Amino acid sequence: MYSIYNLTMQLSDFETSISQNGDDSPKQVPYVGRPLKMPKPIEPSQDSGLSENMTEQKITKPRKKKKGSFIFSIFLGFLFAGVLGGAYWYIKNNDKPNTPLIPNSNDTGPVVTEIMNPLTGMMFPETAATWFDDRPFGVMMNNHLDARPQSGLIYADIVYEVVAEGGITRFLTFFYSNTPEKIGPVRSAREYYLVLVKELGDAMIMHDGYSPQALYAIENWPVRSLFRGGATLPSQCDGCVWRDNPRDVAYEHTEYTNGVKLRELGDKLGWEGQTDVRPWLFKDDPSKYSSSPEAKDIMIDYWYHGDYTGAFKYDSTLNKYLRFTGVDADDQPIAHLDQETKEQVAVTNLIVQFATESAIAGDDKSRLEYELLGSGQALIFIDGRVVDATWSKAGRDERTVFYDTSGAEIEFNRGNFWIGIVPDRNVDQVVYK
Repeated sequence: MYSIYNLTMQLSDFETSISQNGDDSPKQVPYVGRPLKMPKPIEPSQDSGLSENMTEQKITKPRKKKKGSFIFSIFLGFLFAGVLGGAYWYIKNNDKPNTPLIPNSNDTGPVVTEIMNPLTGMMFPETAATWFDDRPFGVMMNNHLDARPQSGLIYADIVYEVVAEGGITRFLTFFYSNTPEKIGPVRSAREYYLVLVKELGDAMIMHDGYSPQALYAIENWPVRSLFRGGATLPSQCDGCVWRDNPRDVAYEHTEYTNGVKLRELGDKLGWEGQTDVRPWLFKDDPSKYSSSPEAKDIMIDYWYHGDYTGAFKYDSTLNKYLRFTGVDADDQPIAHLDQETKEQVAVTNLIVQFATESAIAGDDKSRLEYELLGSGQALIFIDGRVVDATWSKAGRDERTVFYDTSGAEIEFNRGNFWIGIVPDRNVDQVVYK
């Protein structure tokens, strides 16, 4: 293994000093762990007062001890001690989690093990969960007018949309159960995006360039930066990135990356293996929020109405929100399509998170910072309805958790997420009906 910081490369985006170090103090949260393997609950037969692993013994009157019985008892004691010792050795030396089995619904077919993607709550048969031994990776994705339509966005498990500067939003896309071979266009990182990377169990992140605050974070928090690890250098990762310019646009809108190659680079850098992600709660009850107000058309103006307006329309057939980006000359939202498949981007869970935005003093490029530690207001759009909520993030490495107004943690649908982080001064610029 070699140090990722000994590589020499051309940097494309330099900026200023640090604003958000976060809190490294540990906090106990539920559901922390690797991607979850979900067992079917064991149905106890009768409550005999014994543990599930003990068999019920018939009680008899004591008998007079005999010499043979005494020797046999000693033998049983040694045998029992050996079993306990072997079990302890197995538990201490087996670093893989147990693999519980879930019988088919008719209990007559072969048993099946299912694994949960902790980012989406989606369940996969163990044989199909080829991503299980990997870690999530993120890609900073361009949302400039000249970068649309993007590639690979439809395969993301989670998309964060936040203003980078000048009212222009940028996407931080996370991939876990899907690994597209074309993702982009790729852009540079900001520090506040890296706060979101850290809460996903030290996920890897692909970007091209960074602000000075982001560079400080990468080197000191640290952050698993594939860019710093050589992703743009053919000598380190041949085929990781390339330029594609069929729309004849500016150079900065033309870089794409290969997710499969990024994973190979991550392995080369010693970043292979699973990661611990605190999953959100997921529901299986479609009527959980049926008493909440309807909200089937949502429009988000991060700074102003126009090219970077994000709109969503609820499709009751799919139980998803179809994504639109920008508006046309008649002020109608424009469907957000995937470059390769022409499929419209659709999300199962839509979150609007309000956070304090401020300008970095003295920055010559008008860069911003967002306060993503602490708490604030949020809106959860789910099942065609809206739930008033709050968010809380206790430390830089902690997961942001969402709660309803009663203080109960929000339970999401199993599926992908779109999270728009909106300046809290613009609460009234998120409208829905």
